[in-house]
Amino acid sequence: MAKNTDQFQQHIHVFRGIAIILIVCAHTVPSLDWSKSLLLGSFLNAIANQSSIFFFFIAGYLFQYLSKGFVFSRYLKQKLRTVIFPYLLLSIPAIVVFTLMTQRVGMWSWFYELPIWGQTGLFLLTGKHLAPLWFVPTISLFYLAAPLFLFVDRRFPLAYWLIVPLLVLSGYLGRGGPLGPLNFAQYLLPFYLLGMVCCHYKDRSLQLIGRFWPLLALIAMGSLFGRALDWPSPPFWQVPFKLCMVLLLTWLLWKYHHVFGSSLDYIADISFGIFFIHAYFIIALKLIAVYLVSGEIYKGVDTTVFDGGLLMYFSYVAVVLLVSVAVIWLTKKVFKKNSRMPIGA
Repeated sequence: MAKNTDQFQQHIHVFRGIAIILIVCAHTVPSLDWSKSLLLGSFLNAIANQSSIFFFFIAGYLFQYLSKGFVFSRYLKQKLRTVIFPYLLLSIPAIVVFTLMTQRVGMWSWFYELPIWGQTGLFLLTGKHLAPLWFVPTISLFYLAAPLFLFVDRRFPLAYWLIVPLLVLSGYLGRGGPLGPLNFAQYLLPFYLLGMVCCHYKDRSLQLIGRFWPLLALIAMGSLFGRALDWPSPPFWQVPFKLCMVLLLTWLLWKYHHVFGSSLDYIADISFGIFFIHAYFIIALKLIAVYLVSGEIYKGVDTTVFDGGLLMYFSYVAVVLLVSVAVIWLTKKVFKKNSRMPIGA
């Protein structure tokens, strides 16, 4: 199977591997104490944070690429099996902990006045029980809107110009909001549509990026500094930064994906599984670290015991990735072709 052919969109496959590594990097930053390296921590956080934008771009790209012969009922059934079911299954430990054992930091003031079934329902609807899992309720809205996206792509491609005002709106409003997944969906919609349009008009989009890459790089650099140095918002600097980076990475990987060979193929193949489980291992490492250093049990309060630095940071990321990959590899060996149901990979 020639995965390295352009027909397979290998540059997007490599991009998926890079995206999941950056997502793990983003969720690892808060595990270290950056008080002695504030600027370094701020830049690392700015680079890695909100790398889920890359995932949404890739999702839109692959949705358009694989849309031939689309059947909505079959599409939803496949997403239920490979996304929703793993989400429900892998949510169980976090929901048990944060409904029966301790309280989740950052929840609404009234949340723990609800009965346990109400807490469970809201956790599942918002994904707030584990940091990365907001992604699933949000992407589920995109699954439900799939026929509308296909209508735009096939019958009304002029609607792709809505990407421009939608990006302005995302840059002005930012990612958060009281409506949870709906706010996230509004924020990420232009990136999903951008992925679709970059696939639909692949040659033209790559040509344009190749022509304007110096300008994109300049905007990306300025926006990175804006985010890292906490310049006033709006605009929310992650939007122009990630917008330029998603275009630049798509173009660069299209030109140079052969440099990676097949080194990222396995991580890309199991990227959704890593997304589902890596936060558990970040928490587990923190539990172990807090206990070994202080002799206390970590109780979910923001506690850090290791100083932030490049060596410690990348070591932490590497351990989380290696353990996640090992667990997924073992699960795939046990469940074989059915492994996507328990872990999404």
